Amino acid sequence: MNLQKLNVVLLVVAGALAVPTTVQLLADAESFVDTSRIPLLFDGFTPENVGAVVIGTPKKEQPAPNPQAGNQKPAIQYDQLALQRTDQGWTIAQPYGPPAIDLAGAPVGKDKVENDVFFHLQRIRNDKDALVQRAATPEQLAGFGLDDAHATLVKVTDRGNQVVVAELYVGSEAGAKFTGGEGVRGLFVRKADSNDVVLYEYERPWNLAVQTEPWLDKVLLKLDPTQVTRLSLRNAAIGPKPLVFERKDGKASWTCAEPPPDRGALRQTEVENFLQRLRWIAAQDFRMPLQRAGNLQALGLSPPQIELEIGYQDGEVAKSAKFSVGSKIEEKNEVYLTCSESSFLMTWPAPMATQFETSPAESWFDPAPPKETPKEPAQEAPKEPAKEAPKETQQPGGTTPGGGR
Repeated sequence: MNLQKLNVVLLVVAGALAVPTTVQLLADAESFVDTSRIPLLFDGFTPENVGAVVIGTPKKEQPAPNPQAGNQKPAIQYDQLALQRTDQGWTIAQPYGPPAIDLAGAPVGKDKVENDVFFHLQRIRNDKDALVQRAATPEQLAGFGLDDAHATLVKVTDRGNQVVVAELYVGSEAGAKFTGGEGVRGLFVRKADSNDVVLYEYERPWNLAVQTEPWLDKVLLKLDPTQVTRLSLRNAAIGPKPLVFERKDGKASWTCAEPPPDRGALRQTEVENFLQRLRWIAAQDFRMPLQRAGNLQALGLSPPQIELEIGYQDGEVAKSAKFSVGSKIEEKNEVYLTCSESSFLMTWPAPMATQFETSPAESWFDPAPPKETPKEPAQEAPKEPAKEAPKETQQPGGTTPGGGR
């Protein structure tokens, strides 16, 4: 077989193999879903444009209709959670309407907002496969938990808090609605200006709690021990003057500015072990803004019972954080806490405070070396009196003893 005939045979074989391959690709194309082309309920939504979030659940008790208002229904009253973006990050905000809350201004975790608000709003489909009921009647909406009296409201506005970026009603779980739908993980939703019911099949559960507790960011300080350059600790065991420990000029070893006079060398491992406890410092609870806390002396915070100051490097910037611990709270295993990183009166687990109640002088230093007993100076033996040489005497006749004349 010459080369020309061989090329013809190979061409025929390639053509024969291409037919089933093309058929398979066409079949796969029909089943393949290009998610980038699926229309979304809030197409073009971007979290960077959001300045405020409000989540509301209808109150159990709603105001009675006003007889003078005719057929006009009173507005639904909500239990609300309001979040606001600030220069320092997300915080709890005062809700729209009473009652006012004590925790307005408390920090909220950025990841929490992104995971439980933005993540879901960006993924709600609005195609024929997601549409459950077009132009639902009020009775049908109630069946999906999407009527005004039962649906949870999620409202997102821009950074100027003027333009509504997304407004959504969230209803019942889909598994309870569909017969044999236990495998369906989703929620019925609708836009605030539409009665079209959409099934949102979520990848992970959607937490829409209106209580502030799950949203608070209680972490006050996170540090790698290598960042810490200075420690200052004062408590009742130490006395009025704090013990200060430093490592200077990038050195790994720690020194004590004024070590206890009756102790030996500073134990480096004790300081390093202490630093491990400072990796993650978080409050137990937020109580109220400090300016409304009243008499701090009654809380054991003026002066504080324990003062801890941590100096550390944040990149090229030297920073410090100060913690003040007060009295134990009655009927709770917590103590009052203030921190330079927060403007709130907080609480701290009492066992955490216990480790700062002792004096490092007891365990962070070697025992002082034994003092040498001063030696008494050696006493010299008493000297014998020197013997006098016999004196020469002049004998009568001009002779000396033993001598001749």
